[in-house]
This record gives sequence, C-alpha cells and structure tokens, in this order.
Amino acid sequence: MTILKLAAKQDHLEKIARVRDPVKAVAEFIWNALDGDATEVLVEFDVNELGGTLAVIVRDNGTGFSQQEAEREFQGLGNSWKLQTNRTPKYNRVVHGKEGKGRLRFFSLAHKAKWESVWELKGDFKKTTVLMDSKTLEECDVTEESTDAKATGTKVFLSQLKEPFDYLTTNAAHAEITAIFAPYLLEYDAVRVLYNGKLVDPKSAITFQRSFPVRLIHAPGRIIDDLKLSVIEWNAAAEPLANRRIQLGLEAGVVLGSQPAGITAPDFLFTVYAYSSFFKEVFEGNLLEIDDLTDPDFRYVLEEIRDVVGRHFRERKQELTSELIDQLRKDGAYPYEGDPGSEVEKRERQVFDMATQALSSYSRHFRKAETQLKRMTLVLLKEALRHNPESLSHILQAVVNLPKNKQDDFSDLLTKTDLGSVIAASSFVAERVRTLTLLRKLVFDPKHKAITRERGELDMLVRDNTWIFGENFNVSVPEVGLTRVVERVAQEVNAKSSKRSVRKMDGSIGRLDCLLGRTLPTGREDQFEFLIVELKRPSISIGTKEIDQIMEYCHVLTSQSEFAGLSINWTFFLVTGEMNALAKMRAHQRDRPAGLLHEGENEKIWVKTWAEVIQPCEARLKFVQDRLQIRVSQEDLDRTISATRDKLFRAKIGPNSSGGESEQGQ
Repeated sequence: MTILKLAAKQDHLEKIARVRDPVKAVAEFIWNALDGDATEVLVEFDVNELGGTLAVIVRDNGTGFSQQEAEREFQGLGNSWKLQTNRTPKYNRVVHGKEGKGRLRFFSLAHKAKWESVWELKGDFKKTTVLMDSKTLEECDVTEESTDAKATGTKVFLSQLKEPFDYLTTNAAHAEITAIFAPYLLEYDAVRVLYNGKLVDPKSAITFQRSFPVRLIHAPGRIIDDLKLSVIEWNAAAEPLANRRIQLGLEAGVVLGSQPAGITAPDFLFTVYAYSSFFKEVFEGNLLEIDDLTDPDFRYVLEEIRDVVGRHFRERKQELTSELIDQLRKDGAYPYEGDPGSEVEKRERQVFDMATQALSSYSRHFRKAETQLKRMTLVLLKEALRHNPESLSHILQAVVNLPKNKQDDFSDLLTKTDLGSVIAASSFVAERVRTLTLLRKLVFDPKHKAITRERGELDMLVRDNTWIFGENFNVSVPEVGLTRVVERVAQEVNAKSSKRSVRKMDGSIGRLDCLLGRTLPTGREDQFEFLIVELKRPSISIGTKEIDQIMEYCHVLTSQSEFAGLSINWTFFLVTGEMNALAKMRAHQRDRPAGLLHEGENEKIWVKTWAEVIQPCEARLKFVQDRLQIRVSQEDLDRTISATRDKLFRAKIGPNSSGGESEQGQ
C-alpha cells in the first residue's frame, strides 16, 4: 500500500497569500505579534534618500517561537496552535488567526521574508530564524541558535519589495491601521502599537462610540444569532480614519476583513465593526472582501448592518442638529428669538433648522466662519425662507453645492405639502399685522395720538402699505401738490400733461398726502382706477370744512382736460381720528355703505376714521391666520417633515456610497 500526502503547491499558496491592500498585509504581521502575547509592536520602514520604501520591519516583545514551533507552523496550512484555543497563553487575549495563513501575506509585499524570534525556556534564551522566498512559498529555511539577548520577541524583515509602496508611510495608512486595531486596543489598553514612529491611539480620535444589542438575523439560508455591532465616530483631526467601512470579525477586537459601509453620512467620520462566527466561515471561503457578493446570506447580513447603522446616523443627525442650533443660539448667530409664536412659525423653524444643518454639513466655510458672518448668512436664509420658500433649495445649491437629491427633498417638502406657500403667506400676514399694530399705536395710544403728524409719519406708513385701502392699488407718490398728482396720473394713463398749475377753486395751491393707484385687471389697457388719500392727524376731529375740501379736490382732478374721454375711476379717502356730528351725518346715510360720502359716474368719496380703516384689515388678517394654523397642524405634515429630515440627513444605503458628499469643495 502506498500512502500519498497532499502538499500545497506554489500556485495554491500564492492564491492564499495574495491581498490587494498592502496595509492589510502589514496588519497580518501585527496580528501575529499580538497573538504571540506581545504588549508592544513597532512597524518601521527602511527608506532611501528619496523617500522610497526599501524594507518593512515589524518588531514585537512577544514570547517568540522555537524551531519546533516554527516547523509546525511553517510546514503546512491549517495546523496552527491557535486551532486548539481562542486565547493567548500568557495574557488570555483573544487570538486573531487560526489557519497559519498570515505569515504568507509577505508575498503581496516582498520577495524575501525573514523572521528572527527570541524565545526563552527556563532562563535559557535562543533565537529561531526563518527564511522564505516568494518564488518558493512551499519551502522555508529554519535554524536555531543560542543568543545573548535577554528579552523575548520577534522581528520580521521584509526586503526586496515588489513595489515602492510609498502609501505605507503616509498618515492615511496610519489611520487605516488605527481603524483596524481600534477595537482591540480599546479592549486591551496595555497593548501599544507604533506605526512608522507614531502611536496608534484610537482613544484620542474618538468622539462617539455606540454598541448595539446582539441581533438575531433570519438570512435566506440560515439564522445568525450572534451578530454584534458597534460604531466608532472619529474627530475631524482623524479624518483619514473615516474609511467608511464595515470591519468584520469573529470576536470583539479581532478583524478578519472589511466591506464598504455603503452609507453616506456627510457629517460623520466613522468605522463600523461587526462580529459573528458567521464571518469566520465567509473568511475561510475567501469571500469576506470580494466586491461581488455572491453569497446570499452574506449579502443579506450586510444589508441588515447597513440598515441598523443608517438608522443610527439619522438619530445622530437629529441630535447634532439640536446641538448645532443650541450652539448658534448661544453664540448669538441664530436669527429667531424665543419659542415659536404659532404653528406656522414652528413649521418655519423646522424647515429653517434643516436648511441650517444642510448648510453646516456641506460648507466648511460656514462651520469655520466668525459668529457675525454666520448670523448674517442665517438672517439671509431666514428671509429667503419667509419670502420665497421655493427658492430655498436653489439657494443652498448655489451657496454650498447641495447635492441634487437633497435639493429635491427640500423642494418636495415646500411645494407638494404647500408648506412653502403657508410659510410665505404667514410671513406676509405677520408683516401686515405688525404694520397695523404700529398704525394702531400711532392713532389710538394717548402717548402718541396727540403728537402724531399726517406728514412725515402717517403718510410714510400709508405710502409703504397701500393694501390698507385695497389690494388693487400699488403706486404711491407721497407729499405732492395737485399739479404733481395730475402729472403722475397723466403719466399712468399715457395722457399728455398741459404742464400748467392746477389750483383749487379759490386759486390757492392744494396739497395731498398720497396718490395710490393701479390699473385694474379688466383685460383692457385703457381702463384705470386711482385712489386719492387725504390723511388727518388722529388728534383732529373733522367737520364740514374738511369734507368740503376733499369734495373740491375730487372736482378739480376729475374735471381736468387731460383725462377727458378716458376710462378712469377715482376713489377718494379722507381718513381722520374723529368726526363731528355734521360730518357723521354726511358720511352715514341710509341706503349707502357706511362712510360713502358721494358716488358719481366715475368717482367715489369716502370718509372714514382710523378705526374704520384698521378694524376690517385686522379681521381679514385674523381669519387668514386662523386658516393657516389649521393647515399646518395636520398630522400628515408632521410625518412629511420628519420623513424629509430623514431623507436629507440619512445614510444613503448602497455598496457604492462612499460618503464623499460631505464637503463638495466648499
């Protein structure tokens, strides 16, 4: 009988030894050192004068290995001592590898590998040397000799590198090592790893850490009942750590491989860690780091992980939004004061806060700006939201290059729910309410009533708020004489002015406070309507004299030859604080609306008190305000705002999502 022993050949060993990421190849030697009970591991690089990497050296102070152990470990695959235990013998730390493949990873970096390991037995120190060549992976030279060394440890020397591997000496490579070993170093704080002279210190780079309860996953082909998840968020100084990958391992602290996180969380620099015995099986099948996920169970588990982590970052985004707004308030940069005064303002602030968070997320310039500049920016953003809400997404795109999908989210919220119209209408109404409040104070408050003047105060307020007398008037010319009134009206109706002075019937020059006019939307370009307002200070009680005066103004203007044959309707208003008895008799007659003094073929004359002008306006605005409150109190709007917030700041799940949206060069 002939017994044949199968031996792994070069082509098979090369397949096992090959890794695409040189950092992961170096990481294998760090893992070997830690599995050898090292408490200190140093990764060094021999570089030439031009900065090119000549060799990689990994030193540790572990227990070392003897020639007998080397022969067992290096002679074959799958016969590692780690198969017999999952803990190191000296410090009882969890072990990383179990198959003896790690030592072959040098193949991806160098042609030559040399191990020099000092071990000790009963006070006697010996050195074991192992030599390997990438061309003959199935062979290695092992020797052992006495040594004067008085401390155990192993040195791995990788020479004749296959490429320059300049990346290995960069800060990014250091950050990648930190991300790989972070959970292990957090678990075993007595362990020190120095990479290229710099301590690998995840604690100093962590801003937030969260572990999730063990999850039960019903994958298509099996049940996985031991999945442990954690997320580490890194600070801004550790930005290279944000490789946005899911580090996959067997037990907490031990990483076997990784996959892209597939989660876009613009404000976060993070690494996800997932541990399960299932990943060991995937690792043994060499599928753990394959881009094309052919294993349906593995693909399903990754989707579950991404879903959990995506929800985590949506919650964190809401927390950060609250923290951002609180800080802006504290700094004096937040443009709103106090609590919202109405449901509409509450909705407005919700949208504004989302826009502010987007601004902070996508613009480093805003984050670094001085408080005064931040406030100015936010005030402009607030005004844009109030007066032209639909433009908000376009403004954010123009200012901070907000991604198109985020623009669409804002646009949908503001247009499909009518929320933009509600906010704009509410702002519009609020401004009018403030105007009426000021006007009421000027004409009714005893402290102001006696000193309020029609010229320079009331006329300026009326000039800028012609809606008080009707929405169909929008042209205002303050402080003009009757001649100027005629010229302006002539200009409006395209009539030629005679340029002669227009005087009252007694020959004197008359003065009016405001001319308010607008062409009516009748479909005819030759039809016009104008409003003439004569203001009286609130302390005056008018009588027949003032009424006759407004009647005379009406006669003078309507009889001008420039307007003969034109379709012009004139509305005259005399507004005062009070009327005497005779004035009231003339202004309030049977079969006429209250205040209508005269109605001719093309002209009307009204006499009203300030109260009669203000109160109907207030009633109309109150009605509109009440309707707006009803519209924004709907529960479905709450859900829409919440969903939009989630979409704006949620992790966009997908294997190709790298998180690169976070800055956009701003």
